[in-house]
This record gives sequence, C-alpha cells and structure tokens, in this order.
Amino acid sequence: MSNSFGDNSGLVLVVDCDPGRSSRLCEQLALSGWRSISVTTSGEAPDVIRSREVDVVILRVDPRETEASSLRVEADVPYLPVIVLAGEPDEQFRCCYLNAGADDVLGDDISPAELCARLRALVRGKARNDDLRAATKALSSSLHRERALLKQLRRDNAHLLTMSNTDPLTHLQNVRYFDYFLENEFRVTRRYNHKLSLLAFDLDHFKVINDMYGHPSGDYVLKEFAVILERAVRDSDVVARTGGEEFSIILPNAGADQARRFAQRIRQTVSERKFIVFGETIHVTTSVGSASYPENAEITNPHMLVYLADQTLLRAKQLGRDRFMALDEMDWPTRQQLRRQFETSRPKTEFNPVLAADVRR
Repeated sequence: MSNSFGDNSGLVLVVDCDPGRSSRLCEQLALSGWRSISVTTSGEAPDVIRSREVDVVILRVDPRETEASSLRVEADVPYLPVIVLAGEPDEQFRCCYLNAGADDVLGDDISPAELCARLRALVRGKARNDDLRAATKALSSSLHRERALLKQLRRDNAHLLTMSNTDPLTHLQNVRYFDYFLENEFRVTRRYNHKLSLLAFDLDHFKVINDMYGHPSGDYVLKEFAVILERAVRDSDVVARTGGEEFSIILPNAGADQARRFAQRIRQTVSERKFIVFGETIHVTTSVGSASYPENAEITNPHMLVYLADQTLLRAKQLGRDRFMALDEMDWPTRQQLRRQFETSRPKTEFNPVLAADVRR
C-alpha cells in the first residue's frame, strides 16, 4: 500500500452493528476517494484483515458503553490504526477507549473533511510503521545471513589452520607448528626459569621397511608409531612429525631425567610392539636423542636445542640404534665441538621456522 499526502486510496474497514448506518458511512468515504468494506460484528474483522490489506479500522460503538474489550482485534498484524466513532463521547469515554488502544475517538458530529484528514494522518503513520517494520525485517535477515557467514568463515578458518598445522598422514602437528610452538615455549621457559626438554625420534632402517613391504606398509608403521607417541605424553606436550620417519616431542616443564624416562618408555614400547601388516609381522625400533634447557648449559636458543637433540639422535644411531642418548651423556670435548659447529652454521637472524626445519634436515 502506498499513500501520499492527500491520497485517499486506502482501504477502510467499518465495524458497525447497524448495516444502514454503516452503508451511509461507506458511501461518504467513497465520495472522498476511500475504498471501504463493512462488517456488523468485531468478530468478523480478523478474517477480513487477514484476507485484505486494511489500512485503518473505524469502530462504531454506543457512547453509553465504557467497556472497551471489544476494541481488541485478533488479526495477527503488527499495527493497525483504529478510530472509535460514538454519538457524543465524553471525557471518560474517550479516555477509556484511548487507554484500550484506540488511536482516536470521534463523535458523530465530525465533518467528512476532518474525518478524512484524520484517516490520512493515521494511514501515514501506518505506512511509516510498515516501512520501519520492513526495514527491521530486512536488517534482521541481513544480520542473520552475516552471522551465518561469519560462523562459516570461522569454521573454515579453523579448518584451514588445522590443515596448515597438521601432518596429513599421522594427524600429528607438522614442522610448521612444531617450530612455532617451540619458539614461544622457549621464550616462556627462559623468562620464568622453567625447564624444557626436546626428544628427537627416528625409526631405524625405515627405508628397508618401505623396500621390503611397500610404502603402504611403511605408512601404516608411521601412523601406528604416531599413536604410540601420543599415548605416551602429557596434554601439555607437543608431538610432531618433523620429517619422513622423524618425529619430535616438546616437553614443557620437564628436565633431563623426566625426558629420559619418557624416551625409554617409548623406545621399549616400540621395540615390543608387533606391527602386523597384510599378515606380515614387522619388527620396528626407534632411536631417541634428547637435549634439555637450562640443564645443558650450552643451549641458549631454540635453534641450538633442536640442533643438539638431533645430534644426540645421530649419535644413538651410530652406536647401534634402538637406544636413547642424552646430551649430558656425551663427553665434554664432543659437546664443545658440536657447539662450535652450530655457531658457524647457525642463521644470523631470529628463530625462523623454515630455517629451523632446514637445520634438522
């Protein structure tokens, strides 16, 4: 419905128990350009309002009535203006119906021109109310779509973040997340004088497993090894696949002795585990290296922690594999040599995940 100022094209519903009087009022409205429809009881009004786009209701009541309960029209519409017409409404009558929800209370002596003017005013108010309601509905719908989109974006971002930080085969953390976490954990450890240990694992003779049993069998062994690692650690520890058959565990608030117990328990579990693939039993062992801060005094940054843990792992493999080697088990000249090698080859910038990955490889 569109109604501009002075446009009497709206639809008026007249509710009057007197059909003759109702007909006269409708004829009067028609002469002024209004469309109208009449019913004899307020009980009929809701059906008309639901089926037609009614703009205003004129309710004819007996001026002797002071009970306004019949004014309420259950038509399931947000706003519909109502004019009450009565013979000679006094102050008590007008207050009663205005308090009951009427927008205006008029007497029979009102002129057609004034009645039309009041109708136009109410229709303009209804049009503004309808526009506001439509805008509110559109805004609510838009906000709902925006919230749904934001929720989906958050899910997508969380999924992408998980994918970017997770190894697709073992579902452990990947080297990117490992380096990021280690950098932050080392900073916290140094600031609050905590302990931090790093375990480096390598599956012994893994190439032989791939060559003899095939790469699907090798993948199965890697996934089962990842499960063993995850079950062996605490919630605060980070387990990551840092290479093909290379894995690492960051142990916050764990010293060298605790790291040793972790490593030996895992090494023994792997050695005793029967990896059965396609009916074939594969015997798998792992070598483990460990470095701890601040117990290993030469460690001053996360680069060095990674480098020395890898060097102890290398020494464990050189000594026969299926064994654990901690940095403090090495003789002092060897440790000094490793430190010099690190300092001559270390990057000159701050800790960088990509560079750290290159150091390990």
